Amino acid sequence: MQNLIDAKLLMKVFGKIEQRGDPAKTPVGNGFELAGMQVATGFDGYDLYFFADGVSLTLGFHQKYHIDAQNEEQIDAFMQRLKQIDSRH
Repeated sequence: MQNLIDAKLLMKVFGKIEQRGDPAKTPVGNGFELAGMQVATGFDGYDLYFFADGVSLTLGFHQKYHIDAQNEEQIDAFMQRLKQIDSRH
């Protein structure tokens, strides 16, 4: 599963949501929301947080990430949302 998501895609989508999204309160503090996905940064700027479709994903230092989800369907929906935001916004 660690190779499932491309860190460059995550960073690209994060930038789009940060630039074009609306300010939002996320589970980790202030962030942004666009097309059903919320993002925020850690206090030191090293961690990026993503929240959508029952999934939370943390992208950390050296482009390593951790996904928290209940099942594969949630991860699939999260991946679809990432791709939609990347291609449409």
